[in-house]
Amino acid sequence: MRMLKVILPATLSVIFSLPGTAGSSRGFAADSIPTAIWYNVTPAGVDLTNSLDCRNYGTQSAQVDTSHPGTVYTQFMCQGIWKSTDYGQTWTGPINTGTNGATVGDCAGGITVTPTAAAPTIYESCIRGNAVGFWKSTDGGVDWTRYSVVPPMPSTQDVYPPIVDPYDPMHLLMAAHEQNHLLESTNGGVTWSSIPLNSGMLEHGGTGAIFFINTGSSSTTRTTWLWMAQASSGTYGTWRTTNGGTSATWIQVSTNEHPHGSAQIYQPDTSGIVFIAGQYSASGDGVLRSTDYGVTWSHISIANPETVVTGTPKNIYGMFGFPIGLAGTNNIAFQLDAVPGTGTWNAPGTPTAMTQGPAQIAVMNDGTHNILIGAMWNSGLWRYVEP
Repeated sequence: MRMLKVILPATLSVIFSLPGTAGSSRGFAADSIPTAIWYNVTPAGVDLTNSLDCRNYGTQSAQVDTSHPGTVYTQFMCQGIWKSTDYGQTWTGPINTGTNGATVGDCAGGITVTPTAAAPTIYESCIRGNAVGFWKSTDGGVDWTRYSVVPPMPSTQDVYPPIVDPYDPMHLLMAAHEQNHLLESTNGGVTWSSIPLNSGMLEHGGTGAIFFINTGSSSTTRTTWLWMAQASSGTYGTWRTTNGGTSATWIQVSTNEHPHGSAQIYQPDTSGIVFIAGQYSASGDGVLRSTDYGVTWSHISIANPETVVTGTPKNIYGMFGFPIGLAGTNNIAFQLDAVPGTGTWNAPGTPTAMTQGPAQIAVMNDGTHNILIGAMWNSGLWRYVEP
């Protein structure tokens, strides 16, 4: 790899990595990264500009392994699972080199990481490619096993990545891709059962987003969920259940809906505060805040549609992105406010090279700074170091 040294004002010395071989990254050297700026850290060997054989929409996953400091995983569509051990600065991959590895690599979809003391368990869900369906690795992404999602999906196995109960790593919830199916597993994805939906949630073509709400109690968290419809002008909205989702006990709590392709909420603790991002809320597009575990909501941000909301002990962040395609661009609408997020939000802008916003953002701390790692669809992986 060739290196180019650039001297910036105020004696800031920065080293850029020019495109090189797979396993390397584009970006700043580890010891010289300025803060409060997004930098591209996509591995140089990754293809973000060609459709490939599974229709390549880049990456939609940024997943932290909290049992191993500095470790974060992603998946590039049609190009396998990748791993960083230095807080997202450099990446190696594909790491899916063992049993069924080649099949798993041919996937349009995303991953979920469940940390363990040894190698993490990684779930992959695919909606296109040879790997369509649900997969599981128990050795950190090397070897993979496919599990059938039945009932109610005996033939169409296309599903979105699961979410994991914060108190029980074997308890998963998962939405079917553009179908009115919500699924639950209590044995780590080996078998699944169907969760009834309220008739007002049946949107006939969109993919719902599902989340656990952490109540501070393992027993009530297990059955307290938040479901968001895919954007449909506020027709279906956001729903909540406290008993594991029988059709009669889902309650609509907002008209807010998530943009196509992904959704991310943020719950900083178990005090009842929850943030959701989206559009078509009756009080405006953007970020909403609840202080009662998602029962009621207030609008707090600049009124732009948002896909992701996340946070650190310092700031709350919102951004907008969706799977627009290889050459597409969107208004990323990056905005932030100091905790608790009820002040005046700022829109600091993003680099022109970041043409697409996030599907997901991971947050890490290296002992000095909070670090955001964004999976920006066909714009690749980007890193932001909080000042």
